[in-house]
Amino acid sequence: MDTLLAAPRAAPALTLDGRLALTHLTMDERLEQASAGWAVDTAHIPLDAPELLAPAMLSPVAAVLQEARRLIADRGWCRRWLTDQTGALCLIGAIRTAAGGEGPLADQAEAVLLQVTGADSIAGWNGAQLGAAPVLAALERATRHADKRGI
Repeated sequence: MDTLLAAPRAAPALTLDGRLALTHLTMDERLEQASAGWAVDTAHIPLDAPELLAPAMLSPVAAVLQEARRLIADRGWCRRWLTDQTGALCLIGAIRTAAGGEGPLADQAEAVLLQVTGADSIAGWNGAQLGAAPVLAALERATRHADKRGI
């Protein structure tokens, strides 16, 4: 039995309605993927407030860092100014306020914060942040770092 292979037939040309339906399905798929991507990119990640250590049990620098964290959490966070017109504080302003002004305790607290963040300067790192959450988290890490080392 000889079978002849038939040449494949060309697909029939799509009508305008067919092309519109195909485009509609393609766009639905793209919009669904974009929507899913947007939902993932903008998902809320709750930041649980860490339990603060008892100040009496903290090392001196750790107590300053924890107080700086509390000040920013209570009064607000800002950039470019030690304190803005609303009373919000930047990192340096909060540390100096918590330490009772400039001095060795404030300098040590700033040095620990630089170690924890890996930044070249506190002012530069503070200015690069988009909100208070990373600032508060860095102060919490610095508090634990200083306390573990007894600084």
